[in-house]
Amino acid sequence: MTNTTTRRAQRQRTHRNHWILGASIVAVVAVLTVFALTSGGSSTDTAATRTGETNLMGMPIIATPGAGSGVAEGDGITATPSLWALGRVPLNVAVRPTWQLQNTGTQTLTLGTPHVQINEGCCPGALTYTGPTTLQADQVTELTFELSMHPGMDGAHDMTIHVPVQHADGSSSVLDLTVTGDFRA
Repeated sequence: MTNTTTRRAQRQRTHRNHWILGASIVAVVAVLTVFALTSGGSSTDTAATRTGETNLMGMPIIATPGAGSGVAEGDGITATPSLWALGRVPLNVAVRPTWQLQNTGTQTLTLGTPHVQINEGCCPGALTYTGPTTLQADQVTELTFELSMHPGMDGAHDMTIHVPVQHADGSSSVLDLTVTGDFRA
C-alpha cells in the first residue's frame, strides 16, 4: 500500500465519520423538537400553558388561549367579554373560556340553563356557572365553557351561547355570547 493510498483511505474514513456525526446531530435535534411540541412545549402557532389539571376525559387543561373582547348587554345584565376568540387551539387538550355576568339593574335576576348554537364546527362542551345563578343588583357570577377537540373534530369552530335571563317582574330575555377557535394539531 502506497502513502497516497493510505491518505486516500484516511480521508474517506474522516468524511464518512463527519457525515455520520452530522446525521446524528440532525436526528437528535428532530427528536428533541418533537418531544418539546408533544410535551407541553410551544411553537409560535400552538403555545399552550398547562394548568396542571385534567378534565373528566383525562385531557390536560391549558390556559385559555386567544383573547376576549367586547361587552354583551341585555335587560339589566352584562357579560364580559361578549366574544372569546381563542385563535389556534391544539387538539387533545381542554380550554375553559370564562365570562363574567353582572346584574346591572335593580331587579333580582335568575340565570337559566344556557344552551349552545353551533354555527360552525361541532361538539360543544359543558357550560357551568361557578357562582350563584340568582343575582341581586350588582352581584356577579361566572360562566365557564369547556371545549376539547380530538382528531376528526379539528378545524374552525364558531358557537353562540344563549343565556336565558328571568326577571323578578316575570319577563325574560336572552343574553348571547360567542366563542370561536381553530382546533388543529
